[in-house]
Order: sequence, then structure tokens, then C-alpha cells
Amino acid sequence: MADNPWSHLYTPRAGEQRIGDNLAPTGAAPFVLFGLAEDLGVRANGGRPGAADSPEAVLRALLNIPCNDWVRGTDFAWGGILDLRHAGSVDAVDEAVHAAVLPWMKAGIIPLVVGGGHNNALPLLWAASETQGKAVHALNLDPHPDVRDLEGRHSGNGFSYAHSRGYLDRYAVLGLSEYAVNAASLERLKSTNGWAFETFESWAVRGETSWESALDRMLGHVQLGRFGLEIDVDGITGAPSSAQTSSGWTWLQARELAYRAGQTGQVAYVHLTELALSYASEGERPGQAKAAAMLLLDFVRGTQNLPW
Repeated sequence: MADNPWSHLYTPRAGEQRIGDNLAPTGAAPFVLFGLAEDLGVRANGGRPGAADSPEAVLRALLNIPCNDWVRGTDFAWGGILDLRHAGSVDAVDEAVHAAVLPWMKAGIIPLVVGGGHNNALPLLWAASETQGKAVHALNLDPHPDVRDLEGRHSGNGFSYAHSRGYLDRYAVLGLSEYAVNAASLERLKSTNGWAFETFESWAVRGETSWESALDRMLGHVQLGRFGLEIDVDGITGAPSSAQTSSGWTWLQARELAYRAGQTGQVAYVHLTELALSYASEGERPGQAKAAAMLLLDFVRGTQNLPW
């Protein structure tokens, strides 16, 4: 165990097997774990730094979950934690993340990616598109659409850059906040063919629809082809993040989305982004990290009736 690159994140316990005891050899699992330790894109977008520090805590929480009838360590290979805090530019981060995940995607293994800013949607969609040989789709649970202008790379324009470069086709934003999107981004969402959104206020405040109906529509919008699942924690009430909210959805709703997306059999990767645990109290951090780890397991559970 000491020779494994994840051994510093894992604490064995006598009498039980944990995920960290049983990670599969490289290439022998349906999923691969990655952490992205960077917040250059968040800083470039004027957000709060801190997303660089959470991948290790989330993956630590995941590796220490016990194996049982519902959890198998052999479902996961180890991709590693990429330390990109000193990459120099967001473009350099794009290149590094694309290069890291591409071989796994081409081998048919789904990356489960924790951390970094939402700028990392671009290299993940780039790798997924290259693997598929065509543009792919994306479902983003996020109060922000991240389709700002092509004004230089940052965490607020990953999807607009991905679309401009031919990596992204259909795009669905679930939970768009009517109070967190500028006019230009909203117009881009409304006018781009194949893009759709459901606002948070439409179900949570005005009751014009429901969470379940909105989830069904946005999932249905992308699931006819391969899609990236993007979950930005800054829409989760109380979750410490680069743009924290006190008025959003719950971890349980985000977990439900992950499970439902897994059931489609069409997800190219999962990206849990912008968790910044340094903004939580020391006592709250383990629980927030565990919630993020459980979300990844919910996605895996959703796939378990599929023929991997």
C-alpha cells in the first residue's frame, strides 16, 4: 500500500476494506479519479480563490469510504492530482488537463474530475470531442452559464470557447440564476442553436415548474449523445465555493442529478468544480468533502445496470 501514489490520502482500518484498499490497476476499471489543484481561471474571472485546495480532501474522503454491497474500490483507477497552481496561464492549464484525461477517454474509461475552476470544462470537452470525433454535449448544474465573451480564458467562458472551437454542440444549464447572468450571456444562451436552460427561480421561487420536471427536460436535451456532466458547487446552499450562495439547491438534489445522469449511459466525464473548502469552518470541511465524494459514488451507482 505504501508504494501507491494515493497512500498518503488513505487510512487503513482493521477489519474492513475501503475504496483505497482496492483501486484497480491502470486501465482495469470503468472510472478514473482525477484532482485538479488550480484556481487560475477563477482568479482571472475575479472570483474567490480556493478551488485549488479541495481535490485532495474530496479524494481523501472517497478513498476512505468502506466497500460493501454498494461500493467497490475496483470500480476506480487512479489518475492522480494535477498540481497546476503554477501553470502560468489558463491556456497552459487547458493543455495539461486535456493531455492528462485524453488517453483515459480514448481507452473508454470515464474520468471523475474534482476541482479547479470551471475553466476546466474546456479541456474536458476538448478531450471528449476528440475521443468521439465530433462535438459533444454538456449538462451544467450551475447558477452561472459560463458563456461570457471570448476575451481571454477564465472560469466564466469555458463553454463559449468550447463551442467556438467546435467541441460543444448541445448545452443545457440547469439552475441558471436570473440574478447571476449578464445580458450578453443570456442572449447567447437564447440565440445559440441547441442551447437550453431552466432557471432556479422558475421552480424554487415561482413554482412555474418543479425541480424534477426541470431535471427531466435538461437531461433529455443532452442524453441522445455523449455529454459532459458539469456540477458547479457554487449553486449548492452553504457549500464553500468561489461564488458561495445562501439561496440555492441542496447537495441531495445535486446527488440525484449525478445518479440520473449515470443511468443514461451517455456521460463522457463528470466534473465537480469550484469547491473551496478553505471558506468552511474546520469542523464543516470533512462533511462537505464527504458530500462531494458521495455525489461521485451516486453517479457510479447510476451506471451499475449498464454493460461496462
